Amino acid sequence: MPHQTSDKLTFIVPYTHHMKHNDIITGVLKEASRDYYYLLSKGYPERGALKMVGDRYRLTRDQRSLLYRGISSAEASEMRRRRLVKLAPDMHLVIDGYNVLFTILNYRLGRMVFISTDGILRDAGSLHGKLRDDRLFHECIEDLFTTIMPFHPLQTDIFLDSPVSSSPRHHNAIIQHLSDSGISGTCKLVHSADQEIKSFNTGILSTSDTVLIEKTTMPVTDLARLVLEDTYSAKLFRIRTLLDTL
Repeated sequence: MPHQTSDKLTFIVPYTHHMKHNDIITGVLKEASRDYYYLLSKGYPERGALKMVGDRYRLTRDQRSLLYRGISSAEASEMRRRRLVKLAPDMHLVIDGYNVLFTILNYRLGRMVFISTDGILRDAGSLHGKLRDDRLFHECIEDLFTTIMPFHPLQTDIFLDSPVSSSPRHHNAIIQHLSDSGISGTCKLVHSADQEIKSFNTGILSTSDTVLIEKTTMPVTDLARLVLEDTYSAKLFRIRTLLDTL
C-alpha cells in the first residue's frame, strides 16, 4: 500500500483526502498545547482546562480532541508509561476490541493518529461507533491477527461493545479468525467491554482507554501501535514534540 508523507509532519498519511493534517497541527495549537499541559500539571481538571484553552485559542473540535486524548500531566503520563510492556510470546492477551480496531481503522481512513504524552497510540475519536466501510474494518481485523499470530499467545480474550453497528458480524469474523489461526481464545459481545475487562486481574491488557489503564492491575501493551508500525511501517506523530521547548 503506498503512503504519502505530509510536507511538515512526521506521521504517515495513507489516505490524505480524508483530513488536512496541517489544518490541525498549527502554531496556535502548539501554544495551546503548552498552556493545556501547564494547567494539567498544576492540578486543573481536564475538561475545565480544555474549555479554557480551547476557547482562548478558538480551537476546532479535532484540535480539542487531540489535546484531550493526547496530553496528560507529567505525573499521569509517567505513571502510564511505567505500565507499558512489549508484546512477547506466550502471553495471555486481554483486548479491548473496538478500542484497538478503531485506532487501526482511523489510520487506514487517513484520520489523525498520534502517540500521546504517556507513550500510547490514540486517535481523534471521530468514529463514535459508526462504521461505513465494513469491508475495511474486516481488513483491520486481519491486520490485528497477522500481528499477534507470531507471538503464539497462550490465551486471547477479546471484548466487543454490542451497541456498535455491525458488532454481531465483527464478533463472528473474530471467532472465525481465532479458529483459523489456531489461537486459543474467546471473543465476547457485551454491552460494555470496559466493565467486563475491569473484572480481569491476570494477563496483558491492550487498550488506550485511560480509565481502564489507571484502574487495571494488569500491565498494558499497545497492539494498535504494533500493528501500524509492523504492517504499514507507520512513522507516528508524537504529541510530545508540541511541548519540546518547555
